[in-house]
Amino acid sequence: MQQEPRVGELSADGMFRWDGQEWAPLAGGHREPTAWTRRLQWAATVYFAVAVLQILVTNALFESQQAIERALRVQNSALTAEQLNRAASFGLVAGWAVAIVEAAAWLVLAVASFRGWRWAFWVDLAAFALISIGVATNLFALSNPAVQVQPQASIAVGLLLSLAALALLVAFIAAAARYGPWATRRPGPAGRR
Repeated sequence: MQQEPRVGELSADGMFRWDGQEWAPLAGGHREPTAWTRRLQWAATVYFAVAVLQILVTNALFESQQAIERALRVQNSALTAEQLNRAASFGLVAGWAVAIVEAAAWLVLAVASFRGWRWAFWVDLAAFALISIGVATNLFALSNPAVQVQPQASIAVGLLLSLAALALLVAFIAAAARYGPWATRRPGPAGRR
């Protein structure tokens, strides 16, 4: 005597799901979450939300005309007062423009990661790879504080975020290698990647 399948149970071939009355075909490309799935999505969401806050707060607190002029003066003492003023004004506007674009991109990735959109996994992976470069650049900035606009404590926070991005990069690569995007697997006996 064969037992009726439970609602939500997958067929042996992983192509159908029991809806309580019949076997319904799964959509093409359907993937099942694993124990890692939601953890990765939350980790990416929280990371990008914190990154948005860090960018905006850091710029608001430390990105000023005077701070940029001081850093430029250390780098090139031959600049006239007018050149220094123009360069600092441009640096301030450019700095805020970059910060706003970057914050908007991280905000989009935070939402996409929370929603678990498949494309977001790959974009997050690339973003974590790029952000991880900040480990080297922040270490260099910490070793050369005189030419930095931001104080060392702010640069250290950036270093910590870069290290977190590196850890997430490793986790994302491990999840993709073991299961697939967002640590989801194909249903059925093959179930891997």
